[in-house]
Amino acid sequence: MSGRVKGCFDSLNARWPWLKIALPTVIILVFIIRTLAPVGDSETVRLAPMQAHPAVPERPARSFEGKKLVALTFDDGPSPATTPRLLDILKEQQVPATFFELGSLVKRNAWITQRALREGHEIASHTMWHQNLARLSASAAQGDVNEANAAFVEAIGYVPALVRPPYGSINGETWKSFGGATMISWSVDTLDWKYRNTESIMNNLVNQISDGGIVLMHDIHATSVDAVPSVIAKLREMGYEFVTVSELIKMRGVSVEPSKMYARFAP
Repeated sequence: MSGRVKGCFDSLNARWPWLKIALPTVIILVFIIRTLAPVGDSETVRLAPMQAHPAVPERPARSFEGKKLVALTFDDGPSPATTPRLLDILKEQQVPATFFELGSLVKRNAWITQRALREGHEIASHTMWHQNLARLSASAAQGDVNEANAAFVEAIGYVPALVRPPYGSINGETWKSFGGATMISWSVDTLDWKYRNTESIMNNLVNQISDGGIVLMHDIHATSVDAVPSVIAKLREMGYEFVTVSELIKMRGVSVEPSKMYARFAP
């Protein structure tokens, strides 16, 4: 050590002798805190999709023998104006659903997401801001997904294993931002956002439904929620049993791949 540096240390020691103890103590404490702290957002985003989580809720055993299966899915919520009423309907009808939620709304309405999960529904991601990921750079898409994942971790404690890209739009690079989550599209587009009446929703449903189908609706529209009892009644009349998307995947024995988008799980 040079004489100048040694002289500096001697001067500091003479003025503040407690620094000899305090400084090493602070360094040790910082190291311990960083070691024991929860995983940061970026690491959580990378790890959570591969960890165990309640993607398939526990419900009383049901018989699916000879039944056609369908998954009702709802996008763009949760909305305090409409989603709670939808949850009331689903609870009364004993129908499970999969909610593809926006991280931005989960942050503001975590209580609705938590209620849906508590009542046996599946929570999935619809990204943070409903951007067209195919039009974003890889880094911008990753940022959107990371922000959404952090919102889900804060609200329910894990990153959903399923994700639906807004508009079903993805490109060769931005799908990687989902970090292993399974991409889900739909086989039945009710166009409930466009034709906001039960008759149109029902016509589109009947014309497109098939065994293993995934029905797309939106829980942010009151007219969509109004149509749900008719949708449930019609599908039951046609011999369908309701399951979540993860249950549908499991029952059909499909090994999903992160680079593929799935619209239906046929027998």
